[in-house]
Amino acid sequence: MRTLTRFGVAAAATAIASATVLAGAGVAGAQGADPVLDSPSSVSVSGKGANTEISYTNRSGQDLFCIAYGGPGSLLSEMYAVLRTQDPDASPPPALEAKVTEALVNGQLGLFTGGVEDGETATLSPGFYDTNATLTDGSFTPSALAICSAGDEYIEMEISAGAGVPAGLGSLDSALAGLGSSGSVARTTGSLGS
Repeated sequence: MRTLTRFGVAAAATAIASATVLAGAGVAGAQGADPVLDSPSSVSVSGKGANTEISYTNRSGQDLFCIAYGGPGSLLSEMYAVLRTQDPDASPPPALEAKVTEALVNGQLGLFTGGVEDGETATLSPGFYDTNATLTDGSFTPSALAICSAGDEYIEMEISAGAGVPAGLGSLDSALAGLGSSGSVARTTGSLGS
């Protein structure tokens, strides 16, 4: 099973199992494609807690369906690092699965979904159907990690600016969040200390 799918399965034992299984199903259709990490598309996040909004700007050349995580930058940076470097058929590290599950259960990680037409920007809908997979903890400024696909032929991943900034840099995280992200920010994230 691909790592992209397993992040969804990681929380299957929790009360939001149906939400995360659907997250995995959304990317399962793209299992034959290698993720594009430097697309011209971008993901952005605004607000905090229950007021968090995640928007995706699609510049891929095709319509996409996106599943995005909104939550702590350090967790999303860790997820992104695993997704971009690990063998797609390997299991994610158990410690990371546990962190994802705990964050989902505690309202520190939310799922957002939606279709985004080529050349458009869309605000993704929070949660999955009628589950509790929503970001409710407003004690931090969230980042976003989006996984978007067009059938089984194309998948791209984007991470918002500010994810991966080492703890203690305070206002730098907020300053970077205002830059807007793109494929180039995703490549830069690793050098920021993720």
